[in-house]
Amino acid sequence: MTMAPGAPRSAGDRPGRRPDRRALPLPERKRAERAAARRLARSRTRVALTAEQRAIDPPDRGRRSGGARAAIALAALLCAAALHLAVVEIGVLIGGREPAQRERIEQVVKVEVREPPPPPPPPPPVEDKRPEPPKPEPIVKKTPPPPKRVPAPPPPALAPKGPPPRVVGISLDSTAEGGNGPAFAVGDTRVGEAPDHAPVPKAEPPAASAPPVLDDRPKNKIASRIPVAGVKYTPPKRKMERKPAYPETLKAQGVEGDVTVMVSIDVNGKVTAAKVIKASPFPEMNEAARKTALEEEFEPQLRDGVPIASSLSWTYRFRLENE
Repeated sequence: MTMAPGAPRSAGDRPGRRPDRRALPLPERKRAERAAARRLARSRTRVALTAEQRAIDPPDRGRRSGGARAAIALAALLCAAALHLAVVEIGVLIGGREPAQRERIEQVVKVEVREPPPPPPPPPPVEDKRPEPPKPEPIVKKTPPPPKRVPAPPPPALAPKGPPPRVVGISLDSTAEGGNGPAFAVGDTRVGEAPDHAPVPKAEPPAASAPPVLDDRPKNKIASRIPVAGVKYTPPKRKMERKPAYPETLKAQGVEGDVTVMVSIDVNGKVTAAKVIKASPFPEMNEAARKTALEEEFEPQLRDGVPIASSLSWTYRFRLENE
């Protein structure tokens, strides 16, 4: 910026010191900032701008004159006034038609309220002239008369005691009319009657006693010593405790159980056979216990220090808290 000669300089325009822009008025300060921005942009430009680029470059375009700015402001003011007048005119037109329309509606619409007629009185009740049905007679239970008691027949007269008359041969009652020959009685003759009491049997002489049977079989004798007395036994010992695999299906369902197995151990401590002697209700759990028992290893049982075959039983306990 060039200053006229003899014009007073501010404190910021002294030579050797940078001008203090804060002391300048706002328009001059903004103008100085724009000029500094233009200089910085030109110093960093590597390729020169063409004529077309300079025509549209804001720093190179000149500022509008005061008359142009005033014309633009006046045109904006006129546009705002025209828009305001148009809005007012539309409001007046709408407000002027509303009373006539309201009057026309009030003249056309009429509401007439009519009360409904009172309901007719109910008809008098019709008397039922039908004869009443006869009342059913009460049912009286008739008690049958008690059966008549028939007197029991008198007991038959007892025949006189004594032997019946004996009929032997042909009698007059055994004859029948008709025929040329005699008629014989059949089945009505009696030789006699059995006595009232059976006779006392006579005692028979005792039979000769049979000779005793001799038993030549050897009889058991009382043991004189105990076979295991003084023999020292050492039970088998498990080398390492194994834990059976918990079946996943039963574990997911929260099922627990106990399985007791018995194994046969040879003289080397190997399990030769295993079986379940007390099973659980779940086959998967029983099979897992049996397979684990077959994999066990033991120290063999000793009898006076000599290994012998033996058997052993124990229980596998399937518990969720141990998993």
